[in-house]
Amino acid sequence: MKNTFLTILLSSFFLFISESIFAEAKPLPNYNTETIKWGTQKYRFTLIKDEEKVELGSAILRTELKDDRVILSDEYFVRHEGKPMSLNMKLVCLQDQYLSPVKIECVGKGDEMPTLKAIIKDGEAKISGEWNKTMKIAKGTVTSSAFFRIVTQLPRVQGAIYRYDFALEAGEMHLKRDYIAKVTGKETIIIDGAKVECWKISQNGGAIREQLFWVSEDGILLRVLMDGRKQMDLQMGD
Repeated sequence: MKNTFLTILLSSFFLFISESIFAEAKPLPNYNTETIKWGTQKYRFTLIKDEEKVELGSAILRTELKDDRVILSDEYFVRHEGKPMSLNMKLVCLQDQYLSPVKIECVGKGDEMPTLKAIIKDGEAKISGEWNKTMKIAKGTVTSSAFFRIVTQLPRVQGAIYRYDFALEAGEMHLKRDYIAKVTGKETIIIDGAKVECWKISQNGGAIREQLFWVSEDGILLRVLMDGRKQMDLQMGD
């Protein structure tokens, strides 16, 4: 009985702390199209296992500003347990602080890699392909692909905290709530054998494990760590 009471008490405490942080956090800021350095970036995928890195594959993130839209084209190539898998995603987004999606296309090859198309209008997504369904997409929803770009534009002030209400993993088409991004401070990391000073940013929310992002002083995404073991590193000079 005591253990049950303690569990409830601790859960209530941490929920209160989380809600307080979310309430005090600032909304995502608008970005400056003249200073962004998104372009095309290539990354290596590795799996951290028993303190060793195992190469999994690669990723290419392309970003194009076209008229009043932002086009995100992401390609992932992974080999898992000897099996090749790939996922090509294209998102057409508004030029707002959320990079709000209006169209999503995914073409997957291999186990559990989805193929779908979603048209988003007036707060509703009509999805065709593997899933034929309709779902609500709240205003201010940020896709995981979009956050890879947004994180590079957050003002780099140590301790600054930003929030957004909903997150969407485009490959899953599943909404998660209440995300917090915090600028934890400067850190020096090694990329392709070179030491690079950058800013470390953490993200929490939607019952996910903490995600970490490292962004260079001039706004380039250098590294991402997901689930504490999946790491993505920029290929320098390629």
